[in-house]
Amino acid sequence: MVQAVAAQRVARKPKPRLRELGIYQLPDGKEFVVSTIYHDGCSLYSPHAWETFGIAEYWVDREGRLLHRGVPSVWKMQDLNDTGRTASYPRPVLR
Repeated sequence: MVQAVAAQRVARKPKPRLRELGIYQLPDGKEFVVSTIYHDGCSLYSPHAWETFGIAEYWVDREGRLLHRGVPSVWKMQDLNDTGRTASYPRPVLR
């Protein structure tokens, strides 16, 4: 009986995780640098915004939705393709 119950359980796939500083591409060709330092999601920065300490374009929430200025976009985390490239932290600008 235990085997029958165990066979009925659906194995859950672990949620995909994004890499810190990973460079990902959306199907429209736009690339983003991922920052995963937050406990409740992560931010996606355009490469230019990343290098210039700019503002993130998207926020990925715990459900995997990409939010733009707090509004759900058409994209989900599963739409991001890892380019295999990794960004570096921007160099501080000291004057």
